[in-house]
Amino acid sequence: MSNEPNPRSPSDDVSDDLQLVQETMAALGITPESIMEAIERNEAGCSAQAEFLPLSDAEWKVVKTALPPDSPQANTMDNRTFVNTVLEAAHRGGRWIDFRKNTPYPEAVRRRFGRWAHLDTWQRLASEIRNGELSSERKSQIEAAAAWAERLRKKSVS
Repeated sequence: MSNEPNPRSPSDDVSDDLQLVQETMAALGITPESIMEAIERNEAGCSAQAEFLPLSDAEWKVVKTALPPDSPQANTMDNRTFVNTVLEAAHRGGRWIDFRKNTPYPEAVRRRFGRWAHLDTWQRLASEIRNGELSSERKSQIEAAAAWAERLRKKSVS
């Protein structure tokens, strides 16, 4: 009989790796349910690579009730175009640089977003559409905009 330690089998290594992954996921608060939700969102077209679709007429009817009226100024973009611009940035994963390519007035978009953030427009919209008839993708875009607005409000208060 030999005094050499038993060599580890490949299945032992896999078990150790699996244990490490499970511990890391638990430490990060990642659950199997959250993974499944992410997969479902991706399958529903929620990835940054999927094509952005502007608000449909039916979606716009739901969304516009929570918004301030359109500005009477001649050179401003209407609310629907503005909201679509912000939602597209949310769809792309929050890269605000993307909307600079899609609008002739990126600074105006930034300023209006800030005004609406301080008026709680995005938060009000997010709460009003929560049980509405919008797709989960559209709701997540609006909720992302509300989260950005909340961060902006907190940043400007401190």
